[in-house]
Amino acid sequence: MSLTKVIFLKELRETLRDKRVILGVIVSPLLLTPALMGAVMFFGSKKAVEKQNATLEVGIYQEAEFPELTDAIEANETIEVTRFDSRESAIAAIQSFETRAVVVIPQNAREVFQSHGTAPIEILYDQANENSGNANGRLRGILNDFNAGQIKARLDSAQLEESFIKPTHVTSTNIAEDTAVSGFVLSIFLPYIVIMGAAFGGLNTAFDLCAGEKERGTMETLLVSPASRSDIVRGKLYTIFVVSLLSAICSILGIVAAISFGQQIVTSLFGEAFSISYLNLAALVAIVVPLALLSSAALLLVSTFARNPKEAQAYIFPFIVIFLFPAALSFVFDAESPLYVGFIPVLNIALSMKQLLSDAFNLPFFSVTLGSSLAYAWISIRLVASFFQRESILFRS
Repeated sequence: MSLTKVIFLKELRETLRDKRVILGVIVSPLLLTPALMGAVMFFGSKKAVEKQNATLEVGIYQEAEFPELTDAIEANETIEVTRFDSRESAIAAIQSFETRAVVVIPQNAREVFQSHGTAPIEILYDQANENSGNANGRLRGILNDFNAGQIKARLDSAQLEESFIKPTHVTSTNIAEDTAVSGFVLSIFLPYIVIMGAAFGGLNTAFDLCAGEKERGTMETLLVSPASRSDIVRGKLYTIFVVSLLSAICSILGIVAAISFGQQIVTSLFGEAFSISYLNLAALVAIVVPLALLSSAALLLVSTFARNPKEAQAYIFPFIVIFLFPAALSFVFDAESPLYVGFIPVLNIALSMKQLLSDAFNLPFFSVTLGSSLAYAWISIRLVASFFQRESILFRS
């Protein structure tokens, strides 16, 4: 058995004995994350139904009578209407949450309407209040229905067909597969979560394996063992890599499991069921491998330079920027990005994940991403190995 393998198995065994690692790497992504997502989807869908079925308090303030419109508004069973005698009292009622929105009918509105003109109607609402915004949307729906009815009546009185005011009839046909919509939604946030899992899953392990050993005074014992420094670096790196990769895989499986178990909620929210092929799932894991290797090397680099875990925590901010900033940019970048983006570390992996999930897979981009990410990981590993050869860094005071 090689000395690298001996060190790797020793470090991995000690790492897996740490309850913090088990909780953060396995239990949290596989149990807590799905439970949290399930709760969010359940209460989100429940609130959406309640919002749709809720009876909203709205008001009417009219400077002149307009019975055709006010009767149409008051006939709607999803709202409760209150009359106001001034604009100021209507605004005050919205601000005090007594009513959610108010329809304002100006003085000449009915005259314009009866002369077949376009009557000016205003809706007062509070955009900063969710219920008020909902009331504004519902009132607009009622007014649109009123307008549609009046347009038909005007066309009938003029003995004209509806096509007279509707030169074209446009229909949009979705050619995406049934699962593409939910996959697209998943591609928006899953890459960010997976990158966080890969980048921070091995955080405690990395800081304990090097900075922790310096603090405990066991690094010297390891260095005088028959194992070379290259063997030590590889053994520790493989341990962090396994933990980071396991964290990323558990993040993927946890989210996929949560959505799979909540298919009914997903279907109600997006109108389509969710599914992901085993091939795409395998490709997701494959593209995470260089990310886990890169993050493991970066974490070991920080831990090697730090004198103790506390100092390593102080150096973590640049690491967070390097990994989370490109991951956050994936929210902005389109999945169909130019090929040169495949050379940008972390961002390229996030976009490759988006492509796999949203049925926009691009083999050249995937290949460039995989190759460049492995190259960056190799450079980081060589840098860590050079640090381990320098006594001034390993034992700096």
